[in-house]
Amino acid sequence: MKESYSYGFLSLWIVFISYYGDVFNKLKELPYLFLAVLGGIGGSLAYWSAYKLGALSILQDNHTFYLLYIFALWAIFFPISMWLFYEDKYWNYILDKSVVFSFDKTGYERHKAKFNEDLSQKTLVDKISLVTGGTSGIGGEASKELSRLGSKVYVTGRNKQKGNYFEKNNLSFRSLDMANWKDLDDFCKNSDCYDYIVLNAGGMPENLVLNAFNLEHQCASQLLGHYFLIYLLSEYGKINKNARIIWVSSGGMYLKKLDVDSLFLNQEYDKVATYSNVKRAQITLVEEICKQDRWKNFQIITMHPGWVATNGLKDSLPGFFSIMKNRLRDLEEGADTILWLLLTKVNLKSGGFYFDRKIASPYISNSFNPSREQRRILLEKIENYREEHL
Repeated sequence: MKESYSYGFLSLWIVFISYYGDVFNKLKELPYLFLAVLGGIGGSLAYWSAYKLGALSILQDNHTFYLLYIFALWAIFFPISMWLFYEDKYWNYILDKSVVFSFDKTGYERHKAKFNEDLSQKTLVDKISLVTGGTSGIGGEASKELSRLGSKVYVTGRNKQKGNYFEKNNLSFRSLDMANWKDLDDFCKNSDCYDYIVLNAGGMPENLVLNAFNLEHQCASQLLGHYFLIYLLSEYGKINKNARIIWVSSGGMYLKKLDVDSLFLNQEYDKVATYSNVKRAQITLVEEICKQDRWKNFQIITMHPGWVATNGLKDSLPGFFSIMKNRLRDLEEGADTILWLLLTKVNLKSGGFYFDRKIASPYISNSFNPSREQRRILLEKIENYREEHL
């Protein structure tokens, strides 16, 4: 005769739940396969114990099948339960994968709930910063906040009138077109030594614009211009040891595979496709140069700010701006991760890509990850331009 099952055993579940977090904390770093096996064994033993205590009945001929069935179910359920417990992914994962509800204002508000550093009280006295394209938009917001925290901030831009108006307190404007490489050497030679550099200058010309060296303007300024800037600054010893250099990329690059040919020979100009390709190239370039000894004393990082309500976005993509204007992030939200990357005490991954204070993958699938040959050609072409024109 089987023993009677006591409802008192249900109280054991309350005890187990009380220690659920402690148990998971011990197990969360284990491989998925190990968790699956552990879950399968644990589930099978639990149901077999219930059978032996009379809480359930199993046909005599079905013992093996039933236990294998329970094993398979728990092998699936247990790892998934840990995934949900730690990552809040059941809902947040879906929202983030939607892109719209991740890159927009609601995405920032969800992600902000996990921010655990207050940057507003940082002291940056005696620190010197450089922000390209920093007279308006996200760059302007980052510049003003760095200045408020005590840093001396140099801001570059092409609009002298806007730049002169922008100057105040610790903010100093320097006229500089990132596509005009001839001016970079003089700027770098006469610069202060920087602790923080934000490579933010952007722009999306409606039609094809070439610089003095017959290279398309977005590539010439946002990719090569920024690289030449930090290269020359490092040559002249104008970047302090352990300085942080932030490349401001864009979520627009996610749907673009690196096209090295059209990057340097843009025969059929499309402003959006060109912008996405340049932003993709920025990320690839940073991933590669961080492997070089020249940059080992600095942290170079890429990020994207989400969808932000800037005049640049309004002018470049008026249709998108009109549809999304009530969901776009404000300038403070757009600049938040830039400032966090500059100021955080968290160990950052040099060459890493960040979004909303968290490292992220810049690839929606492995097929978007440039091949070794593409990476080699990109570096080779950029170095050829540098040797020829600097």
